[in-house]
Amino acid sequence: MNNDRIDDLINQIKNNEKGGPRSRLVDAILILLISRPMRSNEIAQYLNKETKYISSYLSYWKERGFVEYDMGLWYLTPKGEDFAREIISKTSDEKFNEFVALAQKVAGELVKKTINDKSNISEKGKTKESLSFIAGKTNSADNKRQNRVSQVACVLQQLKDSIDEEEMEITSFLLTHYAKYGVTYVYLDQITERLNADYNWLLKRLRNLQSKGILYIYTDPRLGIRVGLTRNLKDMLKSC
Repeated sequence: MNNDRIDDLINQIKNNEKGGPRSRLVDAILILLISRPMRSNEIAQYLNKETKYISSYLSYWKERGFVEYDMGLWYLTPKGEDFAREIISKTSDEKFNEFVALAQKVAGELVKKTINDKSNISEKGKTKESLSFIAGKTNSADNKRQNRVSQVACVLQQLKDSIDEEEMEITSFLLTHYAKYGVTYVYLDQITERLNADYNWLLKRLRNLQSKGILYIYTDPRLGIRVGLTRNLKDMLKSC
């Protein structure tokens, strides 16, 4: 469901149920409940809010048919679960747009850096001929990096609907590394450090990505576990 449909649904709820609470906190509560039923004090602890504050929200949305209460636990109704999944889908789209914006920002900085470098050469009175070899090398490297950034944004767009948000974060990290350095693999300890990730969590996501033909995992006897872009993903980069 697209963003316009989600906005329409939210506005519909607002219009039909005037005076009720509607905020990002409600979204957070519904997302928590999609994982499993919870007590109100447990939800309050996760969200760092007072229990009575959470309870008031839950009571309101119970009347609207989004949640139910039984044996001390709150849980989502089918209506509430559908709405929570729409929230998650919208959040994933926003996260993806952040990745694209970052890729575009990097591309813009590369262009700006190239222009500034050329300006500095002119200000110092250097002739074009004296630095033609170095300038040619620099421009070629910048052009390659810019091309890789464009490829990464294109691939992320294609992967948007086939991997979840956590898998997108890992894939984006490897693709951004490729765009910057032209290298198609990273070692597991580097990923763990840069993403500040739990080892077991990371390995599970990497295996999921490997099963989808996006990344590969290879154990180097001397250097450790290497994670890289599969031939399928490299082919996607080439086609972009």
